[in-house]
Amino acid sequence: MTPEKRLDQLEPLVAEVSAQLDRVAAQNRQVVVAISQVADAVTKQSDNVQFLLKEVADLKTSQSKLEEGQTDLSQKVNSLSQRMDGINQNVEMILQILRAGNGR
Repeated sequence: MTPEKRLDQLEPLVAEVSAQLDRVAAQNRQVVVAISQVADAVTKQSDNVQFLLKEVADLKTSQSKLEEGQTDLSQKVNSLSQRMDGINQNVEMILQILRAGNGR
């Protein structure tokens, strides 16, 4: 076989391989763009998750403070209730004394 015939046989193969490489390169560019978009989306989601985690932590802190305040308020209400009971007893005693004094 002559070099010219060999070249004639190789040229279509080289052209086909070159066309396939062009298609693969185009597909690779599409994949790179898609990966870049996914990476951007993941970064945004990560930022959102970090924000939400911080907000949840802040809410837990606020809830803890509210619970402490509620406990303190409950104790003060109980104390006030006890004082009112004492006042009511004193008023009742005064009324009894007044009634006894008026009954004479």
